[in-house]
Amino acid sequence: MAAQVQVPFPTYDDDVYEEDSASTSRDAREEHATPRFSYLLTSVLGSPFLTTSELPEDADTAYAPSIPMDAMDVDGYTDNGTDMEAVDGAFATVPRALTVTRPPSPTPSFRTDAFSIVNWNPELYNLILPPGADGTPRCSMGFLPVGRRTVSGYPQWAQHSTPSPSPIKASRSLTIGMGILPRIWDALREGTPEGELIDDEACFIDVRAITGMDILSHLPLELALDLLSNLDLPSILACLRVSRTWNHLARDNSIWRILFSHREKDGWRVDLRRANHRNSTSKYGALPSHPLASLPAPLEIKWYELYRTRTELDRRWSNYPGAGISADLSDGATAEKEAPKAWEPKVMRISGHGDSVYCLEFDSSRIVTGSRDRTIKVWSLKTGRCLATFSGHRGSVLCLKFDRDWDIADDVADADAMTADDVLAPRKGFMVSGSSDCSVCVWDLYAHPKAGAESEITAEVKAILRGHSGGVLDLRIDAHWIVSCSKDALIRVWNRKTLELHCTLRGHEGPVNAVGLQGNRVVSASGDGKMILWDVGSGERLRTFEGHERGLACIEFKEDLIVSGSNDCKIKVWDANTGTCLRTLVGHDYLVRALAFDPRSGRLVSGSYDKTVKVWDLHTGKLVREFRGCHVSHIFDVKFDQCRIVSTSHDRKIVVLDFSEGLDTSLFV
Repeated sequence: MAAQVQVPFPTYDDDVYEEDSASTSRDAREEHATPRFSYLLTSVLGSPFLTTSELPEDADTAYAPSIPMDAMDVDGYTDNGTDMEAVDGAFATVPRALTVTRPPSPTPSFRTDAFSIVNWNPELYNLILPPGADGTPRCSMGFLPVGRRTVSGYPQWAQHSTPSPSPIKASRSLTIGMGILPRIWDALREGTPEGELIDDEACFIDVRAITGMDILSHLPLELALDLLSNLDLPSILACLRVSRTWNHLARDNSIWRILFSHREKDGWRVDLRRANHRNSTSKYGALPSHPLASLPAPLEIKWYELYRTRTELDRRWSNYPGAGISADLSDGATAEKEAPKAWEPKVMRISGHGDSVYCLEFDSSRIVTGSRDRTIKVWSLKTGRCLATFSGHRGSVLCLKFDRDWDIADDVADADAMTADDVLAPRKGFMVSGSSDCSVCVWDLYAHPKAGAESEITAEVKAILRGHSGGVLDLRIDAHWIVSCSKDALIRVWNRKTLELHCTLRGHEGPVNAVGLQGNRVVSASGDGKMILWDVGSGERLRTFEGHERGLACIEFKEDLIVSGSNDCKIKVWDANTGTCLRTLVGHDYLVRALAFDPRSGRLVSGSYDKTVKVWDLHTGKLVREFRGCHVSHIFDVKFDQCRIVSTSHDRKIVVLDFSEGLDTSLFV
């Protein structure tokens, strides 16, 4: 019997396995020694199994000296007839008691651009060789997790002779020649018996997870937030799902403030002045509620909640695929369950006028209406309660305009300058109204604050502007001018501060039903079917717009867009600079009596004698929503903001369609 040579192996678990009691006859064993178990293989990336049998003939793969199995003593086990297990591709057998079962193999990888398939560690390799053995590298020695049918329970590296010098420098990676790669790949692809990867357990290559550094988490907070501030909404939403750290960073208030500001071009705006008039328990944060408190700093607002609220508000306005465009909001309407419906606004109907309601304006807290009953009424936007009634005209009130939210301090300086006596002092506002009595009344409005209740509203006539010889059909105001138009086919421009007549614009051949004001330009719409653009400073006509087939009833002028409604049942969108008709909106069945639009959000709302209110996409010209049953007669006026639509009619009703039910929208403008 050959002299016993104890071969050290790397230890995995010394106490896992018990000695196998089964034994076989020594005579039944092979008479010739088989090549001893080849060395385990490993690499950073590569095939999960790579056997010595896979190496090409020209490779330097001389096997280690053959060790008779009857001479091998591994951790106290001797060959005394033990049941042996052949190791595929290694020309060796081991006692069955020394085998373990390995879990399913990981997915192989052949990326060799950055890593070698086989890692060579000459120091560990030389430790296992007997004295004088050839130190030529075969495959690198592996210290691997427990695998199936691999030898385990090996002794510690204690009693060994000094390893012989290695012809290869330490820490050097040995990459198998490219000639072996096609053969390994063929084995994977074709499943040849020789290269079968499922049962070939002679060699195991560790596939380790490749992980990178989370750079964002290691940056200072300011730098990390600055990086995230350059991302768009989808990217920020993706960051919320990466990890807890990324979620915390992506939820930072400053990130969502920037995201909100990116939507300003779409009409997303807030008025921080209103924060002083809100409940301190608002979902947007603990904000000052006392009138003397300074305006909140921008980051005191919870912008994440604000963004979510505004997104939900826009969704309610929109019609989603498959939902019905038209909605019947009449009192006797029954719900239709056949098809899904878009979100329906809450309807509030206000009564109080004794005759047709011709005109309206509203702000964040009040609605002001004018009627054929010759009165002007102020209503609470939230409750619909009548707050005040004014009388000053001897005829029907056909039009009116007032300064929105006049009782809110204009800026921080005004708010900080208030004293305790100023808190309950009346806030002065400005309003003008036109009537069929051919006059324009200028009003001083006063809001008298009350603790815990809505302000009381009073008004008095400051002046009466006379000059028209027919009923005053429409009005516009800004910081400098008061513009009025009349049945007498004239447009008159008044100085707001001095209330003196600035100029009279002549050119129409019929009653001027509507006017628009933008800076120093005025546009007028007449029953003669024409629109004219004027320069207020010089009084000259700049351009004439023609395109409607019948007389015009209403007009809106904002930025460089003009939108007109006509008795031909059409709505047209014009470029004020070129006079070009950009698009025509068709959908109403009768005269388009009133309209309003927001150039930023692209939302346009129209009211018609067909008793419907329609919402359009200004940019595409498509109908978005239609509301039927709001009124039972002709609609005379319609206005909207980001939360609601308000309309008036010949039926004496004021109807409010509220899209903000359940949402805190008090900061939106």
